[in-house]
Amino acid sequence: MGFAWNLEKQLESIASEVKRLEKGRDMLVSVLRRFKGEEIFDEEIKKAFNDIVESKLAYPSPPADLTGLKVASVDGGLISRSLRLIDVIAVRAVAVIFKYEVGGRVSAYYYPEEHPPPKITFNADPFSQMDFDVSAGLERLSYELEVAINVQKQYDIDLLLLDGSLLPQASDKPYTPGLEAKYLKVLGLFEKLYRSCVENGVSLAGVVKDTRSTRFVQLLSSVIPTLVEKNKAFREILSFDYRLFIRSLLDSELFFRLLDKGERSMILRYSDNPNVHPVLKDVSKDWRDRFYITYLKPAELDRPIRVEFLATGNPTGEVRKVASAIMALSMHHPEYALPSVQLEAHAQAKLAEKEMDFICDQLAHKIGIPPSFLKPRDKMLPI
Repeated sequence: MGFAWNLEKQLESIASEVKRLEKGRDMLVSVLRRFKGEEIFDEEIKKAFNDIVESKLAYPSPPADLTGLKVASVDGGLISRSLRLIDVIAVRAVAVIFKYEVGGRVSAYYYPEEHPPPKITFNADPFSQMDFDVSAGLERLSYELEVAINVQKQYDIDLLLLDGSLLPQASDKPYTPGLEAKYLKVLGLFEKLYRSCVENGVSLAGVVKDTRSTRFVQLLSSVIPTLVEKNKAFREILSFDYRLFIRSLLDSELFFRLLDKGERSMILRYSDNPNVHPVLKDVSKDWRDRFYITYLKPAELDRPIRVEFLATGNPTGEVRKVASAIMALSMHHPEYALPSVQLEAHAQAKLAEKEMDFICDQLAHKIGIPPSFLKPRDKMLPI
């Protein structure tokens, strides 16, 4: 009884705080919604905040007619196991190509093939768990990028979607010198992919399903005082502590509330200072300032998706083309917004634990030891 009462009290306290934050977030977004279609970012603001490219907070992004379009999506699956003698990593990467034909017919193609066998690598060095995770992630990225590059040699593609970012993440950067070569290989493959897409006239975008980014939120927090100074009507936002509530939002949550179905956010440069960004500074200067971000809302009840895209020319022209295609590909369900071709790529690339069980059992047989000898202690607990 005492535990139940204590739990109830704690949950009531959490619920009360969430309700308070929700009320403040709704007040904040209600102000922003009134201005989202107005050109609030003038040239002076764009000059002061050089990562702002467009003049409005949001834009309509009507779905494209997909007829004649050839869209590819690349995804990778990873499963790893730290055994007593070695670490084993299995990765699978596959490209799915959807060709949209007259009358709504869709033809599907796969590269290198449908449900390709996984690539197996091992490591005999005594890595820490953190280094092992980084090594496995870099292995998966390398394989995905190789598929993304090579699929363009086999198929004529208009739009290439990666599952995730167009850049390595800070978590992919190794902490030990022993993994530096793997990281540099991944960087080289990313840049090779950029070149390949530009040379072949392929639009390149990364679709990020779940993101905890606050890039747009931080920018808005910085630019609101200037907007208040320039626009008297915007001063309504000063009637409450907007800073408290804007700091509690993720980008995806902000745009879930701000955008209507079929809209996209303004675009931002990937970084306002690429030369000091932890990852962009590792990328060659040829590409460093050519990455942009927007959020799309293809489904009424799902959070918007973050879309990163490469633009070597006018980014507003590129975002119209990329966003309208992704919008059309993602409006198939009111509660789940992801491009259909990406969903198929994910299904093709996914690896299951039973596949790693089979790999480890076969490996033990080849080595000439009982399978149990390879298993770590937590896999040998008595039932």
